Amino acid sequence: MTPAPGFRFALLGPVRAWYDGTEVDLGRPQQREVLSVLLAAAGRTVSMPLIIDAIWDEGDRPARPEHAVRTHIWRLRRALAPYAGQPPLLTVGDGYTLRVPRPSVDAWDFVRARSRAERIRAAGGAAGEAREVVTEALRLWSAEPLAGLYGPHARALRTQLAGVRQSLLETRLELDAEIGDRPNLAAEAGALVVEYPAGQRLRAVQMLALYRAGRQAEALGVFEDTRRFLGPGTAPGEPLRRLHARILRSDPALRPAAPAVAPRPGSLPPRIGGFTGRTAELTELTRLLTGADAPAVVVSAVNGMAGVGKTALAVHTAHGLAGRFPDGQLYADLRGADRRPLDPQSVLALLLRELGTADEDIPEDGGERVTLYRSLLADRRRLLVLDNAASPEQVRPLIPGTAGSAVLVTSRARLSELAGAHHLRLGVLPAGQALELLRRVAGERRVDAEPEAAAALATACGLLPLALRIAASRLAAEPDCTIAELTRRLTGQRHQAPRHREHGHQERPHPGQRPRLDELRSGDAAVEAAFELSYTRLNPRQARAFRLLSLPEADDLALPCAAALLGDDPADPGPTEELLESLVDLNLLESHHLGRYHFHDLLREFARARSAREDQPAATGAAFARLLDFLLATARTADAIAHSADPAERGLIEAPVASPGLDFADARQAAGWMRRETPVQRAVLVRACTDPALPAAQAVDLVDRLNTVLSGRDHVTAMAELAGKLARVAARRGERDAEALARYVRGNALWHANSYPQAEFELTRALELSTGADGARLRASAHLTLCAGARVQGRFAEAVRHGESSVGLFRSLGAPVAEGTALGELAFNYARLGRLNEARAAAERGAELVGGQESVSQAIGRYYLARVLRECGATAEARAAAESALALFRSLNVTAFEVATGNLLAELHLIEGRFSLAADTAETFLPPARRTSGMLEGGLLRSLGRSLSRLGQPSRARACLEAALDLFDRLQAGSEAEQTRQLLSALA
Repeated sequence: MTPAPGFRFALLGPVRAWYDGTEVDLGRPQQREVLSVLLAAAGRTVSMPLIIDAIWDEGDRPARPEHAVRTHIWRLRRALAPYAGQPPLLTVGDGYTLRVPRPSVDAWDFVRARSRAERIRAAGGAAGEAREVVTEALRLWSAEPLAGLYGPHARALRTQLAGVRQSLLETRLELDAEIGDRPNLAAEAGALVVEYPAGQRLRAVQMLALYRAGRQAEALGVFEDTRRFLGPGTAPGEPLRRLHARILRSDPALRPAAPAVAPRPGSLPPRIGGFTGRTAELTELTRLLTGADAPAVVVSAVNGMAGVGKTALAVHTAHGLAGRFPDGQLYADLRGADRRPLDPQSVLALLLRELGTADEDIPEDGGERVTLYRSLLADRRRLLVLDNAASPEQVRPLIPGTAGSAVLVTSRARLSELAGAHHLRLGVLPAGQALELLRRVAGERRVDAEPEAAAALATACGLLPLALRIAASRLAAEPDCTIAELTRRLTGQRHQAPRHREHGHQERPHPGQRPRLDELRSGDAAVEAAFELSYTRLNPRQARAFRLLSLPEADDLALPCAAALLGDDPADPGPTEELLESLVDLNLLESHHLGRYHFHDLLREFARARSAREDQPAATGAAFARLLDFLLATARTADAIAHSADPAERGLIEAPVASPGLDFADARQAAGWMRRETPVQRAVLVRACTDPALPAAQAVDLVDRLNTVLSGRDHVTAMAELAGKLARVAARRGERDAEALARYVRGNALWHANSYPQAEFELTRALELSTGADGARLRASAHLTLCAGARVQGRFAEAVRHGESSVGLFRSLGAPVAEGTALGELAFNYARLGRLNEARAAAERGAELVGGQESVSQAIGRYYLARVLRECGATAEARAAAESALALFRSLNVTAFEVATGNLLAELHLIEGRFSLAADTAETFLPPARRTSGMLEGGLLRSLGRSLSRLGQPSRARACLEAALDLFDRLQAGSEAEQTRQLLSALA
């Protein structure tokens, strides 16, 4: 098959494609991710499993990854089809291959460039010819490879290509040194040594260039720096040691370089005082802008959110490069963040005047103006700084027409359509650099006197340079104000998302409160004003999304959750993704992981303030109601799959949902979703406690689903608190069924938190509220937890009554999985009463009812069976069932039952006389027990004490048993405490 001849693909930067010069719209990031995998395979077939592994980490995969890959392949084919007679993207077996010629992919030439240069030299070719090959390859590096893609393949390929780039840079500088025509070679090599401190080839070039410039001491100093960097016991490599020896003896073969060109001043704004950090960014911009032999104009575009320091970086970089552009420097503020940015013709007039053109000589015709401007720049080396650009259309007429000059552009949005530009996204400062900025502006002594407060202040400023400068300026202007006091102002009254009372009106901040953005202003500088300029340029759909996405109290949002919040389809979130990616491009939203989005702290606060001003309570309430509806529908599916049960069997309340929610392939995937989305689920539940737009029945049902899939002490404590609040809300609204479920959920959570009397009170109240046929399922569940509560406190006859009630109700409802779980709990209580035949029969029947496929319920059934088998004396069978349950609990990440099963195994090892193994098992499960449950911790301490006693370590055994007794007494677990006392008495 003839490959598509006109395609050209880029991996060195954002993944892009062209056909005969026309860019191909590759669509969403996931499609580009799939394309990058196929391009990197260089014509080889990539199987479906390899594509899945390449695109998604294990925990981030969609419900049906194969379906997602096929969808992306179909969309890629549709994107490429109009440009080729024969389709280049083919299905081969269970995989895919992309048939394009090798020269059409930039990364392929990039990787082969060094070997091509070596072949040229080996064949007797000139160093200049080899350098041209390497230089051409380095020009292909437009930005970070596969920019915006974060899958395993993208990360690995980025690392590989970065290594290739370092090797090419080393080769080019070695050829530069050999040719001897680069007067600033020492500075270039030094900048690259900062970027690649372990690169001894770069250090060799730096040493040679310094020596040739008459700076022998500095050249020798580089060698000493290398030795210090490598540390004791590691010597520099042989080539560097030989060069060092030649410099020491002033080897005449190391001829000196030509003198550098004297620098000339440029027409730039003054450097911004206190400029700090950004070493990596300065190095990268220096590298990009100083390609003296580039065949075309170099354009570097720096983008980032408002206040991140783009102008400061650009001006600082330009001042540092004054000597590289001897024909002058030009600067223009394009006012891209204003409501009316400067038009290109006005900017051209300003630049022409700066180049010495009289007003009367500036052409009226736009085309003639561009021609004159470019003719004045021709054959010159000038640096042009275009600050605060609005769009590619604004910038294009201002780019010089011939090689030699360079352009540095800053913008809030990424100028993706600016052809040939090298893009650099500027983020907030690292914590250390943020503190250094505070020190430089507010004063070193002042900051060093309050180091902890200064660190807190930097965090409160979101590490944003503009906010840090304003805060430091406030400190400098208020010498009596401590850093701690200013930090308290910023953090003591944090501006929260608007809350809602029951009557539906938003609460307004107390008149004495000052939101953080109000504090971050000094003179004419204000963080809020900078954000406002970006916000006013959004279209209505973008602005609405920007506001609404900021409201949930969660660190980030998954794409389907964002779609639900905005009223889009979570099952087909393509339009939502395009909308959110447009906000990412504008640096108003961030996405560090595929399909997840979050705000910078200060931008979130700004967006929430705008929402409070612009969005009606009914609109925000409706958005959260959509999100709650989607989360509940998805949680119901996850719960049913996790427990391998019919969804109808799992519901305890009638709470209709409109959304179909998401589907999952198996219990592991379902539980993984619930764990990842717990923060947003909790955020919505907290809002449901105050916002009448969110149905109480749905909110309580969601709390219940969270409890059935997730565990852990912190989780159950939070769920108990939420359920209590929702119970009071439901009671105020007169929603008896919702209150009953909330009481049950709270009681169940309190039981898991070992608060047994409070749990019994709530569960009994739930029974009283859930009357009639509609409440039968809830009553059955409440009886089951009351059964477990009575058992823990040694009231086994009472536990049996509750257990039999639960089993009977579930059986009458036709709920086999729930019946099986109840039988397992009932069976253990039968065993404790000595009714061993009934116990074994109930446990085996329970395990049979829940054992259809791998699920939480199946694992619980095996655990209950193992406990009963131990009571019946069938130790080997009990151990086999427990080990099977443990493996399943681990795979599903059900921590509480995993720990309980670990304790059961320790007890079984004791019975079998394997005391060391019992002790090891108990010690293994103690740490997670301490994070999960006091009862479980006490049980493991008791098992460990028994094991140590049998191993001849009475002191340690007594300490463990006394700690276990203390826990059981505090938890009012009477029977457990009594057993432990007996063990202590026997030890004495």
